[in-house]
Amino acid sequence: MIKYKVGADHISIGDGKYGMATEIDMDYAFYGITPEIAREFLESLIAYITYVREAGFKLGVPDDQLRYHDMSKFSLSEFPYYARNFFGDKADPDGFALAWLHHLQTNEHHWQRWIFPDGFTPKGSTVENGVIEMPRHYALEMIADWMGASRAYTGSFDMMDWLHKNLPKVRVHSVTKEFLRETLDSMGYADVVNGGW
Repeated sequence: MIKYKVGADHISIGDGKYGMATEIDMDYAFYGITPEIAREFLESLIAYITYVREAGFKLGVPDDQLRYHDMSKFSLSEFPYYARNFFGDKADPDGFALAWLHHLQTNEHHWQRWIFPDGFTPKGSTVENGVIEMPRHYALEMIADWMGASRAYTGSFDMMDWLHKNLPKVRVHSVTKEFLRETLDSMGYADVVNGGW
């Protein structure tokens, strides 16, 4: 279980299950948030990570991998910007954009991390139009991430609505796409994955 303490100038986070702990020195005013906003975001983040771990265990994502899921959100590069965007005044969209980019570039379970923005495709490689095959364990973690987000936002692990809206935007290597199709199909999402994606 992840526990936390929000202090006047720092945040302490401890994960008893994995024996991990971190401290964030926080100048709340500098980032345009308050300790209350930080606390609200922490509560939602901890619930979300708990849901992702639960989904990941069911999907067979390695425990070692789930241990570090989205830990970058506890960094100064992401934490205050996410807190302000989701629980504050949303007055720093550029800061949030940089935090989101940092998150995508730091976490292998995001499909965007496996794409060359310029379409780089070395001759003779398996890269397809600038897209690299995503390792299966990260693809499974991505599904667990989608499930955890669904549970956090809707109260259910059912991602049908999210998949309908977002799956057409997901750009992955053909091998990864086939793996995702098979996995999602086995989970009861055949209508979505076979309906135009």
